[in-house]
Amino acid sequence: MKRVSAKLFFSVLWKGICQALAWFFGLFGYKREGVFAKCVWGLFAISGTVIITFIAVAMINALYYDVKREYRLCDGENCHWHTYISRNVTMHDHSDGKAWIKNTQTGQKTLTGIAWISKPLGEKDSLIVYSDGNNRGYFNKYTGEVAIPAKYKHAWVFSDGIASVEENGIIKFIDTKGNQAFERTFEYDPSYDGYVFHGGYCVVDEDNDKKYGLMNTVGVTILPEEYDQIKPANNLCYWTLTKGAESGVVDKDLKTVLPMMACAICVFDDEIDVTMADNTMRKYDMQGNLIDDFYISSFQYMEYELEETYQIVRKDYDRYDNEHEHVCTEHKKARARLCKYTAGNYKKGLMTQEGRIVTLPIYEYIEAVGPDTYTCTVSNGDMVVVNGKGEVVWN
Repeated sequence: MKRVSAKLFFSVLWKGICQALAWFFGLFGYKREGVFAKCVWGLFAISGTVIITFIAVAMINALYYDVKREYRLCDGENCHWHTYISRNVTMHDHSDGKAWIKNTQTGQKTLTGIAWISKPLGEKDSLIVYSDGNNRGYFNKYTGEVAIPAKYKHAWVFSDGIASVEENGIIKFIDTKGNQAFERTFEYDPSYDGYVFHGGYCVVDEDNDKKYGLMNTVGVTILPEEYDQIKPANNLCYWTLTKGAESGVVDKDLKTVLPMMACAICVFDDEIDVTMADNTMRKYDMQGNLIDDFYISSFQYMEYELEETYQIVRKDYDRYDNEHEHVCTEHKKARARLCKYTAGNYKKGLMTQEGRIVTLPIYEYIEAVGPDTYTCTVSNGDMVVVNGKGEVVWN
């Protein structure tokens, strides 16, 4: 294979750019004649070269850092993966399943025999939980040094400067020095894995009775343990609470945004969607003010079959990809007076073409069987016949 020098490469690249520009400007009748025209031409050519060079350098730089964060290495004895943790710390994962931590600034291995790690939830916490296959401890993600030795059977990530650990069946909470943050403890429940603080609060179940509350970072319960589910939402700015069939929303200061009511709630960045018990949908703003009390997710016209028929030629293919034609008889169709809409929990209802609601969204399926008659599936395939007023005329 012929070797290409850098000089030859850039010469060919320059000629290619010039030819491309000549073609482009030629489309507008431009001719490279005269000193001024040649100066303009050279300026465009140089600018194009600089732009292409910058793009190439940016792509190579991005690829370099992407590969740098995680790529395959061989040290002569074993092959391993190199995973970026922080500017000065990397983790090297051996083919034998055991990893080590290396401080790239000093070149030293700071921790060996790692089975897995789990990084903290936010940028403020600097300790990473790790396991040696039996016990768990913590190391500093900026230095790679062990901060708390692997002595816990179970340990969770740090959040808000606090982590929960389990010793002898008891959950306690520690600070970054490994000291117990406050006296309050809990009996360890293997079925629960939520011993982590979010936005200054931890969801707790002190009696292991599947009733949850919120505890702050000094161990005080500030929301009673009476809820079936508590979840953070919208980047920890809100909490959704569920108790039986009722749900509600509180803000990060635990002030009520939406009171408990029979509904299901989804909190988004700029609005709160609520599906009521009757499957109607509402929207609220982030302060709990009602925007509108009736939303739908889809709208569809319906058609019913007429007695009059027509024939149509259809094509299909056999397994050898041979085309075949056959004649089908189909019924002509007409549009029904009412339309169907879909709202919460994919339930359907009837409305006029002008948008007036005829029935609430209580049906699984709706089909038109006449100009103003509809079969509506209630549940498990059971149907009723409904007229244009939304009245059940047969069931």
